[in-house]
Amino acid sequence: DLGVVAGMAERVLVMYSGFIVEEASVNDIDAQPLHPYTLGLLRSIPRLDLGRQKRLVPIEGLPPDLLEPPSHCPFAPRCSFATDKCWQENPPLEMAESGHKTACWNWRDLVNIQIHVSEKSEAVAQ
Repeated sequence: DLGVVAGMAERVLVMYSGFIVEEASVNDIDAQPLHPYTLGLLRSIPRLDLGRQKRLVPIEGLPPDLLEPPSHCPFAPRCSFATDKCWQENPPLEMAESGHKTACWNWRDLVNIQIHVSEKSEAVAQ
């Protein structure tokens, strides 16, 4: 529950299948997640301010078998941003932006899409 985390911590580690996939401040995670799994978690949180206007977006697919962990990115089978590189090797947790780490080869694509969606939302609101 990210709401509880926000009240108790300044930084967050997001884990998927035993791997840390993102590390950042609570505010940075909420404002601009840099890993598709984190984005999926945020999209699946019910928002009282939207009522029933917006449906929750589930994370499709199944998690990997933890008894036989994959050698590639464990989120690749469920990720709409996955590329060939994601299926070949597991990305390390690296600094993406100031104080914000992610284990995603394609985090820049995720940022670009979020910026585009945000700009569209602002234009519709005006």
